[in-house]
Amino acid sequence: MSKSILKDAFLGMRRQEAIDLVEKGLRSGADPFTILKECRQAMEEVGKRFETGEFFLSELIYSAEVFKAVSSILEPDLTSNWPGDESKGVVVFGTPRGDVHDLGKNIVITMMRAQGLTVHDLGVDVPPERFIERLQETEAPILALSALITPAFISMRETISLLVEEGLRKNTLVIIGGGVTTELVRKEVGADAQTLDPTEAIKLCRRYIPDRSV
Repeated sequence: MSKSILKDAFLGMRRQEAIDLVEKGLRSGADPFTILKECRQAMEEVGKRFETGEFFLSELIYSAEVFKAVSSILEPDLTSNWPGDESKGVVVFGTPRGDVHDLGKNIVITMMRAQGLTVHDLGVDVPPERFIERLQETEAPILALSALITPAFISMRETISLLVEEGLRKNTLVIIGGGVTTELVRKEVGADAQTLDPTEAIKLCRRYIPDRSV
């Protein structure tokens, strides 16, 4: 499958064409993780165009629906191709206040749950206080924050500051992800890790949980 063709389908808001390309790729034996990466890269471009004003909210929402559609097609292959084991853990996951996307979040949550992780999905546009409440309720050692647009960075920073105030910071691994996040953003908001790769996010969780579950 040509990356440019799939990307063009996303950027052109051609939902059925994107679905057909993904299904064709799977039938031809393409790696589902590679297809997911291509879809994510297309969505990152959508986010960039939204921020520059080239795309509007309608395009952002429609492209999100396209991504959800192809994610549901990829999901069985993604979960069946991940080698499972007995690792367990609890994660609080959400999109911070200022952002209404759940694109990457939903597929990462699906993959996490497939690996035995218990994930509390708080949804989108979540205020810092709600993250803290759920962490206290569940005693989860991991907080995952996902963002597609930059206004969410303010809420990420506020959430982590509140973790410090409540005495939860040193026992909570904070992972951020999403198309607009970078290593520089991680440092600025005070998170522990940043990744655009859902498989890497799961590995980070699994490495952390045994150290905090004794």
